[in-house]
Amino acid sequence: MRIGLVVNILDEEYQISIYDGIRSRAKELGITLVCIQQENTHFYPQSFLAHFPEENFFNLDGIILLTSVVVDNNEINHKEDVQKVWKNLPVVSIGQKIQGIPSLLIKTDESMKQLVEHLIFEHNYRNFVYISGPQNHHDAIIRENIFCETVDEHKSEYPDLNYTIKRGWFTEQAAIEAMAQFYNENPNANPDVIVCANDNMAIGVYKYFKMNHKNPSIKACAVTGFDDIPQARFEIPSLTTIRQPMEKIGRESLDTLLREINGEKNIKNSFVKSQVLFRKSCGCKQNELDISDDFVDKMHTNYVQSERMLRMVSHIGQDLNLCETDGGLRYIVNVNMEQLDIQNFCILKYQGKNYKLEQDIETFMVKPVYVRRNGRFFHEFDGNKIMTIGQFYKKYLDYDNTKPESLVLKFLFSGNEIIGCVFYDSSIDILPYVCSISINIAQAMNRISVSEERRRYSEFLEKEVNKRTKELIKANNRRMEVEAEVLRISEIERQRFSNDLHDDICQRLAGISMLCRSYSNQNEPVEKNQMVELAELISDTLQTTRQYAHNSYPVELESLGMNHSISNLCHSFEVQSGIKCEYQWNLKTDSIFDKTQKLNIFRIIQEALHNAMKHSKATVVKVCVKAGRNDVIVEISDNGCGIQKTKSSEKGTNGLGLNSMQYRANQIGASFTIKSNKPVGTTIQVKLKV
Repeated sequence: MRIGLVVNILDEEYQISIYDGIRSRAKELGITLVCIQQENTHFYPQSFLAHFPEENFFNLDGIILLTSVVVDNNEINHKEDVQKVWKNLPVVSIGQKIQGIPSLLIKTDESMKQLVEHLIFEHNYRNFVYISGPQNHHDAIIRENIFCETVDEHKSEYPDLNYTIKRGWFTEQAAIEAMAQFYNENPNANPDVIVCANDNMAIGVYKYFKMNHKNPSIKACAVTGFDDIPQARFEIPSLTTIRQPMEKIGRESLDTLLREINGEKNIKNSFVKSQVLFRKSCGCKQNELDISDDFVDKMHTNYVQSERMLRMVSHIGQDLNLCETDGGLRYIVNVNMEQLDIQNFCILKYQGKNYKLEQDIETFMVKPVYVRRNGRFFHEFDGNKIMTIGQFYKKYLDYDNTKPESLVLKFLFSGNEIIGCVFYDSSIDILPYVCSISINIAQAMNRISVSEERRRYSEFLEKEVNKRTKELIKANNRRMEVEAEVLRISEIERQRFSNDLHDDICQRLAGISMLCRSYSNQNEPVEKNQMVELAELISDTLQTTRQYAHNSYPVELESLGMNHSISNLCHSFEVQSGIKCEYQWNLKTDSIFDKTQKLNIFRIIQEALHNAMKHSKATVVKVCVKAGRNDVIVEISDNGCGIQKTKSSEKGTNGLGLNSMQYRANQIGASFTIKSNKPVGTTIQVKLKV
């Protein structure tokens, strides 16, 4: 049989005592116990019930719910509230009545009233400060109401009776803060007695007085508590309090749950009476039992144990602060688990990002970081496998026949996010310190995760830098190749221009010169037809010279505009090549281009037409200038034979014309693409953002 116990956190005596009672009874009966801590859920808007696993997650046969300490206990009033999580699983409540569920209740009314009247009648106290628990906590409300009603009941008899209410979270630190707030609001106050809703807060008041013993305006006074935790007897002075038989309550709660599991009907609520214990802190004389040799020995043992554990927690924290890897974490934890004689301790790391309590625990995937089972570092456990907490718990519990009798589940936090959890079991006197050690482990895990994330990011950046460097080197080499190619193209163009001038214009001028000399040497007058021939020759030479000048720089780009210039270029191409050229201009204006852009776009179209005439074997060429969404698109397409692969193109080296077009596109910040059309032809496209 497997039973679950839901508490707040096992770092204070009240919950530990009840846990000890349940655990000892479970051990007698051979029942496995898993304790789930609710810790920290009061910082979140949703009820804690949303953060706990359903009935089949740990395969539980029943649940004991310590409603007196769970934060949202006012939300749990009916059986239906519990069934939202655990369906029809048998449940027993401790400390608060839940309609339809067996509950173990502690009768505190008479004891609280008796304590307050003792302070009024026996010690003549008139000025009270009452430090209550959380404002919406069921037990805190009951104790506060009894206190107020009792004092108010006797005000007619003692008109000078008065009290101030302060609130905390049932912790020592909360009481220290409440006392500081009280004296800030009432600097001249001189209370007779501080009545606290539990012993932890009463011990916090003790510490506040000791911390301020040099302040003359703050005087120590009588203090009382509630619960009678073991530490209450060992305080100096010993604490007047109200005893709740917590271990007995724990044992009875398990017996009640077993009757519920076995199908017993009409199980009635159980009531356990509390008892006032008058000790020295309220002003009573020292009890002989409290000053016995046995008591002194126990107090000394308690002090030595506390000092030893505090030092160990400090040393563990320092060691964990230095570890930088999961391996270092495992080593430090394993060494200290040996020293603490903790037989079962497991660290699980959450696999994911930003897990918060609002999520379902069933989606909480973990990977084991450290596994200790029955006093041995469990090397055999598969630390690389990712699983749910429930799957880990089952594998851990069922590994062999030597099952741990009980395990406690505690989540590990980093801020408001869960980074993992621990499963553990230890002796009762070590339990509070394990909570502190777990906090140090959480900080170490978070630091290791951050360090690993930074390392991974650093490696990623290094790879990206290397990749980008290679790309820049490649681009730079390509740029140098293109520039060299452009210089070569320019030299070839100059050579071609020089050859054209020499072979064409110069030859024409030489012919004209020779003809003129011939005419000048003849004796007869020059005839009309001879002069017409000479004029035609000069006119042809002039036209050819103009064409060369136009090819060198299209002057009409500035005077007539791009549309007209490209149209003339297409017309000349059609006349010279015999290839039909279709031209479209779909822009409203060419004022969006600067001088450099106009010239380079013109040259790209000119080179594309030249290539089409020379290589494409096309019958139709289309030139289109149109507007895109955020750019201007220039397309030159044909129906020719397409791009032919050559040895140079296979190596990634294009011809002079293509390199020239690519270079010009780069010069104006435009993209340049060239592709084969289907089924035939080639398209050259230039996109320029405007």
